[in-house]
Amino acid sequence: MRLFDADLKQEIARVNNNVNLSLFGTGLRKQRVTVVENKIIITADHKRIPALAALDQFDRMSSRIADVAILDEYKRRLKEELLQMNLPVVCVLKDYAPDHELAVTFILLKEDLLKA
Repeated sequence: MRLFDADLKQEIARVNNNVNLSLFGTGLRKQRVTVVENKIIITADHKRIPALAALDQFDRMSSRIADVAILDEYKRRLKEELLQMNLPVVCVLKDYAPDHELAVTFILLKEDLLKA
């Protein structure tokens, strides 16, 4: 059984926020989920981890290495959660712009969800 488009987006947003809560201890300020054929795009606004924000000021390379490790764990957890929803996830990609506190997550699926 497939969720309707609005229900699917709402459930993906809930799961995404929960993954952020589990990693960062805080939810997202706002997010938008877009579903286009076999792609899910999540744009999100969230606060920078205070310790990494402080590190950015004098050692951006070290904070970038930490960012990459955190992003890898986020992608692993989000993919796992989406697979439990029976979504046919191929891969999850994510990038974060700390200076704007914006993230974009791209999820590629094996099939077009809205036609299934």
